[in-house]
Amino acid sequence: MPDLTPDRLAFTLIIFSPPERSPMTATRFLRTLLPLACIGLTAQAHAGLSPSQGGLSVSGASVVSFTGYNGAPASQTGALSQGLTGTLVADTAGTISFTYLGKEAALTNRFSFNGQSISDFFGLNIGQTLSAQVGAGALAFSFTASTPFSLFTPARTYANGDVGSMMFASGLPTTGFGTFDYVIGFNEKGPNPPLGDGDFDDFVIGVRFTPSVTPGVPEPGTWALMGLGLAGLAWRTRRHRQAG
Repeated sequence: MPDLTPDRLAFTLIIFSPPERSPMTATRFLRTLLPLACIGLTAQAHAGLSPSQGGLSVSGASVVSFTGYNGAPASQTGALSQGLTGTLVADTAGTISFTYLGKEAALTNRFSFNGQSISDFFGLNIGQTLSAQVGAGALAFSFTASTPFSLFTPARTYANGDVGSMMFASGLPTTGFGTFDYVIGFNEKGPNPPLGDGDFDDFVIGVRFTPSVTPGVPEPGTWALMGLGLAGLAWRTRRHRQAG
C-alpha cells in the first residue's frame, strides 16, 4: 500500500472529489427551455396550424378538429384531422395560384376566384390551376355546392371566411404538386344536416403565393452620404495623382 502522507492524501482527495454542481442560473434555464419551445412550435407548424405562411395569413384563426377526411384529397395531402377556420388574407400584393387537388363528394362543386372557376363532377380536373395578381387584403374566392340534375335543391355558395364551410392547413406537401402555402378543404354545409358531414374533403384546393418585390427608393439622407463618399473618393484620387 502506498505511503499516504497528509500532503499526498489532500492531493488525492482534490483529484477524486466530484465537482460541485452550481445552481441553474436564469441563462441556463432559458437555454434549456428555448429548444423545447422551438420543438413545440415546429410540431404545431408541421401539423398545418400556422396562422401565417408564405405571405398569407388566416385572420381570426381558430383550430377546428374533424374526422372522415379521405378519398382523392387524402391521396394528395395525406389524412388530415385538424385545420384553421378564419379568413384567408394576402399580407401584401403579389401573385396567387389555386390548384385543384380532388374531392370526395357526389355533388357538382365549384371553386371561383377573380372571374375564373374550377368545377369537377367526374374527378378529371385534378391539377387545374387558376392564377391572378392580387392586392393586400382578404381574398375574394368562394365555394359552391350543387346537386346535379336536381330542381329542388338550390346551389349553396360560401365565401372566404364562412365558418363551417372551409378549413385552412398550412405548409402541406402533396403527392403530385409539391408543397403549398395553404391547403383549403371545403365542406358542403346543409341544409340537412345544417353543417353537413364536416370532413372538409368535399373540394380541396392548394394555394401558393408569391409576394411582389418593390425596389427600395433611397432616402434623401442616403443620397447625401453617397455624394459625400464619391466626393471623398475623387479628392483622394486627385491627391494621389498630384503626389505621383
